Amino acid sequence: MTGKITNIWSKRQVDDVSGLATSRVVIEATSPVKCDIRWRDPLTAEVILPDCELNMPEGMIRVNDGLLTDIRVSRAARHGVFIRVELEHPSQSTLLQSEPLRSLPVRLVIAFDRAAIKRILSDRIIVIDPGHGGMDAGGRGPVNLLEKNVVLDIARYLYKHLKEAGARPFMTRTSDVGMTLKQRFDLAARFGAEAFISIHTYSSGNAELGGLRTLYNPSRPASEELAILVHDAVIQRAGLKDRGVARDATRPPGSLMSPIITVEAVCISNWVEEGLLRSPVFKERVADGIFNGVKRFFAERERGELRAREQVAGGAGGGAARVRIPIRTHIITEKDDIVDVVRMYTRDIAEPGDFIGIAESVVAIAQGRAILPKTVRPRRLARFLSKFPGKDGSLATPPAMQLAINEAGAVRVLLGAAAAALGKMVGRKGDFYRVAGRSLAFIDDIAGTMPPYDEHVVLGPAHPEEVVARIKKETGIDVFIADVNDKGCVDILAASDSIDQVVLNQLLSDNPFGNDDQQTPIVVLKPVRL
Repeated sequence: MTGKITNIWSKRQVDDVSGLATSRVVIEATSPVKCDIRWRDPLTAEVILPDCELNMPEGMIRVNDGLLTDIRVSRAARHGVFIRVELEHPSQSTLLQSEPLRSLPVRLVIAFDRAAIKRILSDRIIVIDPGHGGMDAGGRGPVNLLEKNVVLDIARYLYKHLKEAGARPFMTRTSDVGMTLKQRFDLAARFGAEAFISIHTYSSGNAELGGLRTLYNPSRPASEELAILVHDAVIQRAGLKDRGVARDATRPPGSLMSPIITVEAVCISNWVEEGLLRSPVFKERVADGIFNGVKRFFAERERGELRAREQVAGGAGGGAARVRIPIRTHIITEKDDIVDVVRMYTRDIAEPGDFIGIAESVVAIAQGRAILPKTVRPRRLARFLSKFPGKDGSLATPPAMQLAINEAGAVRVLLGAAAAALGKMVGRKGDFYRVAGRSLAFIDDIAGTMPPYDEHVVLGPAHPEEVVARIKKETGIDVFIADVNDKGCVDILAASDSIDQVVLNQLLSDNPFGNDDQQTPIVVLKPVRL
């Protein structure tokens, strides 16, 4: 059988022993493939995979990790697959391949060293200032998020990325403490800061207002240039609306003379953007964007251009161990028939004895159950009840709670809330969903799924048993639909009768579905054949 390319993705990696940092392009296939890497120019690597087929959409995969900008995938003019990797800086590449007989998918890894980034940022002193703190909470979300907490999360991600790149980052605060503006700038001056990055959100009475704004202090050299580069990089990485770059009239106290900028990441008083701030992935993307902008600033300053996958899982049905093949798909929308999508992407990959798994969110999206919050009118009960789930709860916004009430009815939701309150008193969790209805547990609140649906509330799929039956009838393969997260929680919504769901829970505990950048909502589980 001809090898099929099922997924291409990227990640940054730092070796624990050597400290070597690389950007890795991971190519997943159903069998070993040959690879030829050619450099079209110092910033463009061309990868030719002959004698294989592309079993994923052609097109561009955006990366923007500071070294790799994007990966373009297409079918070769002759039989095979063509991949073009665009870089921001020259790099050396190393080709690695997994042991084909031990695991599936077979992984071909191209590691690009990040030495150029380390050279640019080495020993650069960058001060990160998470705004507010202590008694000063900053802005408040319409549900329960506080600005002082979310900006500290973003700052920690930024600190980690800068540290890995060889810079010398410092944070003005690492916990929930209050500081005056003078204390922050005095601390930065004491550190010898070469750049001062203050991280904030903003608030507005206009519920529709949102997006990124970056401020610069005109009294400090090169602040505007730094602000523009950071602003553009955050929009590029996080996909935020552009509210522009503006002057900050505040004159900084103290002796700090380095560039000073303030990144106002989102509008925390906007329901959708408060929802984005609940996502660790989103907060890291904002930090990635700031990192990329800071790196570009020092790279341009250096050039004088500024004015100043998966391992084998435990046993499955029949006692055999299984390996997983995540399959990248196009962005699935309400215009797709999920049965046709699964059949198209698993053809010639899945065979009798395999399991086909589908993430519940894409089944619901294909059924038209992704709802924009602005189309929902939360009533008083929804506004009240949405204050009680934790900040990461799936019904923590009024639109999501209103949709839950629409699904289950106000009486059941109220009974569930009462049961949850009693259960909390004795340390028991899950009573809300046991009483209000299991289907409500499958609602993904804002930022609960991948773009462009990260600004939607996604309900659980309707009639999952019927969907499973239809897919099995069309493919002849056992099928399951699952809701899985990175915390090890597995919920099987529906599965073919021959699938052992207890074992399936073990197979899915580390979440093989890629519901974000990887874009792999379909997974084929194959028995290990030794």
